[in-house]
Amino acid sequence: MSVKLGWGFANSIRGKILVVFVLISLVATCAYSYYAYTLKSSAIRQEIDQRLHSAAAAAPLMLPRDFLSRARTADDIPPAEYRRWLADFDRYCQAVGLRYLYVFAPVGDKLVYLMDSASPGEVAQGRYGHYFAEYNGPVAVLRDILATGQPRFIEYTDQYGHFRSLFVPGVTADGRPYLIGVDVSLDYIAAQLNQALQQSLAIGLATFLIGVMLSLLLTWQLSRPVAALVSGVRRIEAGDYSARVAWRSGDELGQLARSFNTMSGAVAEREREMLRLAFVDPLTGLANRTRLIEAVEAHLAGEPAHFAVVLFDLDQFKYINDYLGYQVGDAAIAALGRRLAAALSGGGEVCARLSGDEYAILFPNTTAALLPERLRRIEALLAQPVVVVGQRLDLGASIGVALYPEHGDSGDLLLRHAEVAMYAAKRLHQNHVVYDPGFEQNRQTQLALLSDLRNAVAENQFVVCYQPKIRMKDGEIDSAEALVRWRHPERGWIPPGDFIPFAEQTGRLRAITQWVIHDVLARSVSWSAQDIRLTVSVNIGMSDAEDTDFVDFIEEALARLGANPDMLCLEITETGVMNRPKELLANLERLRMLGVRLSIDDFGTGYSSFAYLAQMPVHELKIDRSFVNALDHKFENVSIVRSIIELGHILGLQVVAEGVETESVWQALAVMGCDEAQGYLIAKPMQADEFKTWYLSAPMLPYTPPDMSVYDQPPADLPQSLLGLRAVDRR
Repeated sequence: MSVKLGWGFANSIRGKILVVFVLISLVATCAYSYYAYTLKSSAIRQEIDQRLHSAAAAAPLMLPRDFLSRARTADDIPPAEYRRWLADFDRYCQAVGLRYLYVFAPVGDKLVYLMDSASPGEVAQGRYGHYFAEYNGPVAVLRDILATGQPRFIEYTDQYGHFRSLFVPGVTADGRPYLIGVDVSLDYIAAQLNQALQQSLAIGLATFLIGVMLSLLLTWQLSRPVAALVSGVRRIEAGDYSARVAWRSGDELGQLARSFNTMSGAVAEREREMLRLAFVDPLTGLANRTRLIEAVEAHLAGEPAHFAVVLFDLDQFKYINDYLGYQVGDAAIAALGRRLAAALSGGGEVCARLSGDEYAILFPNTTAALLPERLRRIEALLAQPVVVVGQRLDLGASIGVALYPEHGDSGDLLLRHAEVAMYAAKRLHQNHVVYDPGFEQNRQTQLALLSDLRNAVAENQFVVCYQPKIRMKDGEIDSAEALVRWRHPERGWIPPGDFIPFAEQTGRLRAITQWVIHDVLARSVSWSAQDIRLTVSVNIGMSDAEDTDFVDFIEEALARLGANPDMLCLEITETGVMNRPKELLANLERLRMLGVRLSIDDFGTGYSSFAYLAQMPVHELKIDRSFVNALDHKFENVSIVRSIIELGHILGLQVVAEGVETESVWQALAVMGCDEAQGYLIAKPMQADEFKTWYLSAPMLPYTPPDMSVYDQPPADLPQSLLGLRAVDRR
């Protein structure tokens, strides 16, 4: 643990600052100690050399004036006198800290002592104190000094020790040369230098300790604000955004502390805003999806017996955005949100805006029996118009309900089931729908079909069936409609109503349409070779007719398959909205120039304008089956159908009635002058081979009365029932 703490301290800002200061102090101390030692050692050497010079200068003065003149032979100086001066020389050396002081003179090829210094002990041992004794030192060097007449320092070693010596040449009054030598022991010099080193180290150590103490003090002073800042950052990191640094100096650290406090306050404010936005819808002020799910989960934690999650979506709200603008739409959503918040804020109820124009409400203590009262409250709130910038907006909604515990045991699951029920309400055109597990099965089936649709075209799982169209004036069969069926490899036959709307919503209908057209054109070429000439109709959407690329596909397919263009009729679904009327008219004209026949399907139930209808280069109109089927029991539909037939003829178009299932409807259409009929009365849709067999078998057709639209008076042989029908027609 201590190692970890030590390592942690070294990695802290305080430890790093202390390490830096200690290193600086250490480097400064080493440099100072080295410098001090250098100065001391230099001074010691200079001082010793100065002593040597002083001793060399003092030696002649310490002897009698005639001593050197008298000292010519070994017997010239009496031993007692010699020993007296020797003792004086020794006392002098002891006093000034020198080892030896002596005088040489050259005698022949030798150097002999004229005077030297020796302690009584050395004299007794016979080492020194011999007048005219031979000198055994560096004789050659000394002779060179005598020759040059220049003093010189020499360091040498002999049997008496290691010395640093100064030799100064001189001349007696009678002209004889001599040499004064002064020795100091190198061990003495080393001892002096070692003492200087110890003193320098002691001073350096004291300086280093003082530097460490100052480093600790500076580290503490400098790291306090940094440590405070680090502590504040860690508190913010832990979620405490109230952290502040109390450092009020006017220096940069004080400025840093103030900046940190400002930043901390800004972060705290931003965090509060983020938390608010995380749970509150900014447009309406209601709870958002996250907050609603949390509320449901909190409600579940209390183990309630029952509650309901209600989700509703405003109907046709996109038209408000499209026609009045998104600002008006947002204002309407905000106004509705305020209304819901004011009315649904008590008793534990939670109202939330999920997204766009979608809202959800948690109703506590709500069972299936209490649900109608809750729904009436919502419907009453929605029934009141919303007024925005002078616009009075009537809002309706489709409502989905999920009940606890019947429909789920978690917030996500209940909300998803309520959403499924809401979409079921839209699909069924009901005000509200309670969740049913069967809805999920339908959604799963649709998801499975979405995956299977990707491969259905490539694997040729679709089958084209043909339903004939009969020319009513002569009973000829010269056209048919191609109807696609899906033969699923696992599910079997899937009705068009189960996959066509789904394919249209997911953008896969274009691929199916192109596959059907290619199959129809290939079949037409094959039938033409067998002398079967039929115009086959294929349904296309309004978006296909408005797309130039789709027209290019038709042109390319006709050329590639070598098909006769008039064998293809494209039925444009009239219920589709014309988004690009100019492109539509241009593409229809181009298709007509190619020779392709054009038809308006489901006429009378869509959005087509008569002005555009007059401009469309089409060949026929198909009366929607809802009008045709009603001819048997709604006499007012007779006038509608007859008007459509007359309108088509005025525009020069063929008129086809689809959904003919009874003989009475057949005859009524014939009397009104309808050109062609199609329906189960004639034949059901058949696969290609079955259709070919039926076509070649000369099928029987019902009795066809004459076209009454060309007569002023009815023929005498016309059945009375039709006369009555015609009479009803004219009312």
